[in-house]
Formats: sequence, C-alpha cells, structure tokens
Amino acid sequence: MPLDTTPEWRLRRRDAILAAAAQLFARRPYHEVQVDDVAKLAGVGKATLYRYFPSKEELYLHSFDEALGRLEARLHVPPPAHAAPEEVLACKVRALLTTFVEQLPTLKVLGGDHSHLAEQGRQVFRRRSGRIAAALREVLENGMRTGRFRGVDTELTPLLIIGMSRGAIMMAGSAAPDRLEAAILDLVLNGTLAEAAGTDAGSSRS
Repeated sequence: MPLDTTPEWRLRRRDAILAAAAQLFARRPYHEVQVDDVAKLAGVGKATLYRYFPSKEELYLHSFDEALGRLEARLHVPPPAHAAPEEVLACKVRALLTTFVEQLPTLKVLGGDHSHLAEQGRQVFRRRSGRIAAALREVLENGMRTGRFRGVDTELTPLLIIGMSRGAIMMAGSAAPDRLEAAILDLVLNGTLAEAAGTDAGSSRS
C-alpha cells in the first residue's frame, strides 16, 4: 500500500518498527540482531513486523535508507541568513559524522566484498549520496561566490568530503567524535578558505 494512502496508525507503527531496528542495528552487527528483538522493542508481534517488512534484510535496508534520508533532510535545511559559509560547511560535516557514527555497524557491512546485503546497502548509499553531495556543493558554491572559499572542483569535492567522513569513522571509529570532527574540518576548511590558500586560483565546476 503506498505510504500516501496508508492510515496514520499504520505509519506510526511502521515508524516505531524502523526506530527500533535503527536502535538495535546501531548497537550490534547485523548477524547479532534478531527480528524478535526488534519486534519486542517496537511493541509489536513478530508476525506484525513481517507484514511491514517481509525479511530482516529488507528491514535493515529500510532502516539505513531512513537514516540517510534524515541526514539528507538535515543537510538541506536553509542556514541562517547571517551564517558564514565556513560555519555552514562545518555544520554539514558535523551532521555527516554524527550519522556515520550512528551507522558504523552498517558502514562495516557495506565494506564487504561478497555479501548480497552489502551490495544492496551500497546501492542505498549511492542513491542517497547524490542529494547529500548536492547540499555540500551548494555551500561550497556560495562560499566561492562570496569570496570566502577559493575555487574548488564542486563536482568532486563534495564526494571527497563524504568519503573522508565515512572513511574516518570506519578507520578511527573509536576516536572521540569531536576529535574526528576537528581533524576533518581542519583539512576541509583550511584547504578551502581563500585566506588559508593565499590565492584565488583553482579549478571550479558547477
């Protein structure tokens, strides 16, 4: 049944199941999460859960997609009119890191080479990455227009920021989140701000 014609109570139940799944998948590796545990945490029966999500894999992928959807929505919230581009970019990088920290077990699954689940998860990530990158591209272009950022490749730089954030969490996920954030922002901002570069030269694409 399409979501736009689904009764409100069914939507609430679906949201409760996804919230429970997200909580458990964020705490444990995929193979350690049982559907019974998700159903119990969501306050529904196992049979009811399966009416919404026919398999644990589908529940897992929907949960990951919902998490990236929330990140996407957060990144596209218009910033305050007075906010400097570097402040806006810092907030967006912080949002990336927060989501990736929460999704660390899932990111590890995506790194698998032979798992069907890993490939399905990578497809979800690729599909969402376009709009995530678009939000980063927008702030980079705004910073370039206002002279706060030097010219950068606005096609590739957003993808590099996403990849750097994801890689940092996967490789150093045990580090304090604020330390990861500071390191990434130092690289991103000090490599982007016009005064740090000392020149306006550089390639740019829009």
